Amino acid sequence: MMEHIDPEADAYEPGFEMTPKAQLNAEGETRKTFKRVLLAMLLGLFVLSLFHSASLVTYVRGLPIGPVEDTIIAVTEAWHEQMQRNGLTALYGELNAAVVAIHDATWEDVDALLSQSRTGDAPEELRGGVEE
Repeated sequence: MMEHIDPEADAYEPGFEMTPKAQLNAEGETRKTFKRVLLAMLLGLFVLSLFHSASLVTYVRGLPIGPVEDTIIAVTEAWHEQMQRNGLTALYGELNAAVVAIHDATWEDVDALLSQSRTGDAPEELRGGVEE
């Protein structure tokens, strides 16, 4: 036999609150989403620190003044100098120039590139690959 629970009755202890199952699932999804976003941000920070450490230095210089922040600024400036010595900052410059060139390209530039690729001769290194 099924029992009927009267919502008006004081059947529950004070402070007891019922949570719908859908809300519990939403909290789990929120935790998963937060972890994914945190991982993406850490990965982005890692890539930024490797290839565009100049903007990392610029960002860190905007932090408020304090002993911890001063240490962070000194570490990021040393990191940027090391990345410059290793030549990793040049890669960002080349990639940025390519993206700017693509962004600034007109439809005429795209059409010229496509027509050149259709009518152009095969590259020399691909010719004569098979002995005749």
